[in-house]
Parts: sequence; structure tokens; C-alpha cells
Amino acid sequence: MEIHSPRIFSFSVAKCFQDFVRMRKETVWRLLTNQNCLLARVLLGTYCHKKYILEVQLPTVCSHGWRSILHGRDLLKGCVGKAIGNGLNTKVWKDSWISLDSDFRPFGLIPKNALHLTVADLLTTDMKWNMKRIEELLPQVAEEIQLLHPGHTNAEDIFLWHPLQSGTYTTRSGYYAAAMEKIIPLNPNIGSFQLNKDVWAIKCSLKMKLFLWYVVQEALPLGELIQKRGINSEALCVRCKLIPLRQVVHLATDCSFKQALVEFRKAICLPPTGIPTKILPWVCWALWSARNMCIFENQTFSPVETETKAISLAREWNNAQHQAELPNQSLPIARRSQMNNIDEGNTICKSDAAYNKKTKRTGLAWIFSDTTETRLNQGTTTSTSISSPLVAEAIALRSGVLSAVNLEYSKLKVFSENLTLIRAINNDMQVKEIFGIVKDILQISSVFVEISFSHVYESSNGEANRLAKLSLSNSFVSDPLIG
Repeated sequence: MEIHSPRIFSFSVAKCFQDFVRMRKETVWRLLTNQNCLLARVLLGTYCHKKYILEVQLPTVCSHGWRSILHGRDLLKGCVGKAIGNGLNTKVWKDSWISLDSDFRPFGLIPKNALHLTVADLLTTDMKWNMKRIEELLPQVAEEIQLLHPGHTNAEDIFLWHPLQSGTYTTRSGYYAAAMEKIIPLNPNIGSFQLNKDVWAIKCSLKMKLFLWYVVQEALPLGELIQKRGINSEALCVRCKLIPLRQVVHLATDCSFKQALVEFRKAICLPPTGIPTKILPWVCWALWSARNMCIFENQTFSPVETETKAISLAREWNNAQHQAELPNQSLPIARRSQMNNIDEGNTICKSDAAYNKKTKRTGLAWIFSDTTETRLNQGTTTSTSISSPLVAEAIALRSGVLSAVNLEYSKLKVFSENLTLIRAINNDMQVKEIFGIVKDILQISSVFVEISFSHVYESSNGEANRLAKLSLSNSFVSDPLIG
């Protein structure tokens, strides 16, 4: 397995266990979501012949690695669910698919002839919910099921991670979920040393972080460590006693390096050094370099020279980070100007939705225009059983794209106010709530010669917004019993 950080070699028992939990859970998530990779093919082919990994039992005889992976699997189980595409790979009674945010499975007596049903068996041929079948089998959760929006027939179901909106597992959320189950501590003593916070989270170069880690782990031949190994040497370096630190940090004479890192958490260099981040890593590196030059090359540096070297290194690194960030600052400006660079021959589609939280009903609208902003066509409709404004916006955009297909537009530029939706369509992120709808939009998009999806500000989408609100308002007039 590929190792990305040396922190897993920490000699702290608690840290070792935390890294163990993290690695095993990451491995299980990879096996669930990327079953075509070599690791998944080998492990699943060896240990999961008839059941997938969430159901397989721990065999009597197996490798230590597989035993550890199943331990990580057990930690993930309570937070893993399914987002419905075509429903073929999701079991109605065994999988968690009704809720996108918690482990929620159907309950009650299971009819014998429905024991092995998949979610696909609850869908019609046009990928709508078969409410008659659902009322027969799952009447107690029929309303919740209606709020889900499956994908098209070619969209496979995916595993999702409940704690995050994206549905994609991350190390931080996995650690937090384990902490909530009291498997690992969530908030250790704030005043105590924390390897991640006091070493790996410091804003400095990776080289500096590794250096601090070596010092913390007593892996460098410092004077005190050499004495512990029976070699006569002065434990305190003369340079350490004379270095004029710019921070007013009071350290006890018996203070360890870990305690020093804790004390320096809030120590910031004063102007005019130009260093907004912690200076301690660079000071320690300058001391270490000066010590090595003195021992191995017989070159001495004064405390002032050592301090100047530390500040110079820190300033150089911080300036490099600032320059590296400059190109990215122009990206939002480029996106904002997309409306001004629309090619001739393209049809513009702007969509919007008006959502009523109480009734879970939404009004949908879309407007087509040419490059001169002359309106070509428009459409409105309403939809029920909508769980959130994001879902409403996604359905409005899908309705607009479907209308463009019927109107035989070949080149389409689609705009929506919802940036989360646009990013999900452009594969910049995944959102579990609209997984099926996004799959639909991508499938429909394949019929166009050219199509793009971009964000538009509310001020430029007023007409679509007005039509959506009007559509929602008219739906209540025509059906006064609602609301």
C-alpha cells in the first residue's frame, strides 16, 4: 500500500492507532468505490467470492492485512450508504439507501417473495418510482423514497459517505466519525503536544516539517540524546543558550522540545521581518545547520548570523508561497466574464427554480435566447416531493436541457445560479443529493454537438427567476388544497 506520510512511524501508541484506523478505512473506501483497481481485484477476488466486502465475515484463517481491513470496514459500516442510479446493485432490505445522511434501512416483516428485491424492482421503465409497489412493500417510508431522484438506466448506484455533502470519504471526516463513536479521542488536552497540529499543520516547507518530526522522535544525534547512549558530550549547545529569539516565549529550563512547540503556537514574528507564519522551525533548522558546520567543517557562526539565516529562509519560503498563489487569483474573474464570450450559433439556456419548503413543491423555469439576447423560447412546470432548493435547481436545469433536445438545438450554453450544481455537472465535485439528476443531465448532453454548463449571477437571471416564482404561485391557485 502506498504511504504518503512518515507520520505512521510515530512511536506514540495513540498516534499509531489513529494512523492504523485512518489507513484501514481509506483502503476499505477504495475497495468499495474503485473495484477495478489492482488492489481491489486481488483482495476481493481472494476473500469476497459470493458477498461484497460490507457483508463478508472474518474467515478463521486469513492474512493480518485482510483482518485489519475488515476492522476498518466495521468502523465505516455505520456511515456508508448508497445513492441510487438505476437501482440494480442496491438491495432493498440490506443496504442503506433511503436516507442520504444516516444509516436508515427498511424495517418490518419482509414478504418471502420480496426477500431479494433490488431498488430497480421499485422503479418503472421510465425510471420513476412505482408508488403502488412501494405502498405495498414499504408504506412506512413511502414519503422518504419519493424525495429520492434516481438516475437513468445506465447510471450505476454508488457508495456514499453519509457525514459529508459530497458523499466522498475523507480522512478528516473518517477520523471525526470514529471519534464520535469514542474509538479514538477527538479533543485531547489543548495544552498538550499534538503531532498533527504542532508539526504537520505548521505553515512551512515539507523539509522543515520532517526536520521537526525527527527532533520530536529523538531521531537526531543531539547532545542530550548522545549522553543517554553513553557518549560523553555537552547536553546544552552554546548556540542554543545565546540565540536571541524575537518571540517573547518563556520556557522552563527543563522544557522539552514538544513543550516548546506548544508554547510557540501563537508566537508570531514582529515587523519588519515580513514573516506571517511561525518562525520556530526555521530557527531550529538554522541552529542545526550551524551546529553541523561547527562540528564537521570547523566553521563557526555568531548567534546574530544564525538568527539572520533563519529569518532569511523563512521570508524566502513565504514569498515563494505568495507568488505561487497569484495565478489562481484570476480564475474567478475569468469565470465571471464567460457571458461576454459566447460563440455565434450557440443557444443560451438560463434556468431557475422557486422552492416551497413547507409543501416540498417547486416551480421550474427555463428561457432560451440567442447571442443577441433575443428570446427564442421558454418553458415552466412544477414538481412535487422535492427535498431541497439544490434538487429543485438541478431538476430545472435538466428540464431545460430536455426542452432543448425537443426543440432540436444543436449547440447549447446552459447557465444556472447554483454554483454547487454547475461544479457537480462539470465533475469538479460530487454531491450525493443530486447524483441521479446529474447523471441524467450528462446522459442527455451527449446528443448535442456542443454543450457547456456555467454559473450565472442572480442579477443576470431575473427573467427565469420571475417565471419560476410565477409557476409555483399558479400551482397553488390551481390546487388550493396544497399548503
